[in-house]
Amino acid sequence: MSARFASAAALTVAAAVGTTLVPLSAYATPVPSGKPLTIELGTPAPAGPLTRGGATETFAFTVKNSSDKAVDFLPWMVADSDGASPVASSHIVFDVEPVNAPATDDYVMQQDGSAQGLFYPAGKPKGDPFSVPAKGELSWKVSVGLGKKYPSNNGNLKLDAADLLNHAQREKDDTLVFETSPKVESGPASLRLLSDPKTPIKPGKYGQVSLIHQLKGTATFDSDLATTLEVEQGPDDTQFVPQLVVEELAADGSYIKATRIDGQNKWQLSDIGKNFIMHRTTLRVSVVDFKGIQKPLKLKLHASSSLTEGNVTPFLGADGAITIAPERDTTTPGATPSATPSATPSPTASASASPAPSASATDTATTGANTPGTTTGALASTGSSDTTWYAALAAALIGAGGVLIALRLRRR
Repeated sequence: MSARFASAAALTVAAAVGTTLVPLSAYATPVPSGKPLTIELGTPAPAGPLTRGGATETFAFTVKNSSDKAVDFLPWMVADSDGASPVASSHIVFDVEPVNAPATDDYVMQQDGSAQGLFYPAGKPKGDPFSVPAKGELSWKVSVGLGKKYPSNNGNLKLDAADLLNHAQREKDDTLVFETSPKVESGPASLRLLSDPKTPIKPGKYGQVSLIHQLKGTATFDSDLATTLEVEQGPDDTQFVPQLVVEELAADGSYIKATRIDGQNKWQLSDIGKNFIMHRTTLRVSVVDFKGIQKPLKLKLHASSSLTEGNVTPFLGADGAITIAPERDTTTPGATPSATPSATPSPTASASASPAPSASATDTATTGANTPGTTTGALASTGSSDTTWYAALAAALIGAGGVLIALRLRRR
């Protein structure tokens, strides 16, 4: 379960809790060529699974220096899960005690879908490193447990240990997996966005967008899911984003207007009940005014979902596109479509104007294909994360006092 980590040149840490970030090179000692440090994690004890709100398990955390010079070391651990829900700082119990190391402070912060534990010399600013003696080692006793609200649809807990200064090699002994009890049939969640950029939106015509949420396994979420849809300019288009109306198909067959988030081309959709296994949201998009559109306008779509409680960071996302026809090409003799669609068009008009994607179109979206002229969709799933992303952001967040969510700061 090894993972790649960001280079030290890409990382910055804070000299104190605040917003000023200081490059590592400002205080780091010269490092021998290569990566002279190795991390070893001992066997957790007592043996057995972790329970929510139960006892912790303890293991040895050792860093060894193979070089003839002292090397700076900033230990860091990422807690992730094989389940569908993101992990919050409150879901993890984390404590560090020095064994063969200076007095140590520790804290837990939250970044996106993971909780991250970091420890550093007591009394020093967050982000200050330890110094590992030449041909020597430092060691700590680390205790880990599950909070009472560890998600019920998350299974085993994985801990990756690393050096935020990137002086440590990746080894097989720097990852631990803790079984959890009760055992759940957990699996990733996914979000697909289906749209049809080949069929342009015209006066009196609607573009149809479908969002499909799916959860594998039998354990469902602990809270409902909140979802937003955002519309942006295409990558090669400098045209404005026209005023749009986004409507959502209700259970009674009518369409209701989605709530637009103030000042943004972003809409809040209805919450999805936590007990779903698969949920489809059907939307239709119309244009208020086609004036100023001189050529086909392709717009990007991005949907994202988060829990409504706990860690509310978006953890699912999917992309798609729609096309809007230029005004001069959208009318035909004898036709008198309205330039401004009704705020609450009838279901009948929608059904005739925007048929649902065909089975073949849905299959294309499932594969993630983005072929021009076909229904497109992007698939995003939860699961084990590449810690490269978290390493880069975690170091920067050390200095953002308003962003960190600390469980505890202890002096040893």
